[in-house]
Amino acid sequence: MPFPESVRRLPRTTLSGIDVYVHDDGRTQVLFMELAADRAEVTVPTHTHDVEWGVVVEGSIEMTIDGRVEEHGRGAVHLIPARVPHSFRFRPGTSSVHYFVERRVALPATSAR
Repeated sequence: MPFPESVRRLPRTTLSGIDVYVHDDGRTQVLFMELAADRAEVTVPTHTHDVEWGVVVEGSIEMTIDGRVEEHGRGAVHLIPARVPHSFRFRPGTSSVHYFVERRVALPATSAR
């Protein structure tokens, strides 16, 4: 997977079975998400929240945004407006970065690996 050691030292958690490294400044979060190539596809169910911006670093994600299905491959960027229903289907071998204007995931009890 493509994330450098500096990202891999961030607090680590999981979201729907996807490994997530979390940069948290107390108000916003950046999630560095990885689904290993030897893992099964993972679906993040339909949900809403504040604005989300993201980019696929490697692999692909099928995104359903406000009922519209889109395939996002390497280099694809997405911007999901606040409170728009959306879901993701992460393909094995996918890495992506997601920026949130809010805190989206709880930090693990230990802050670094």
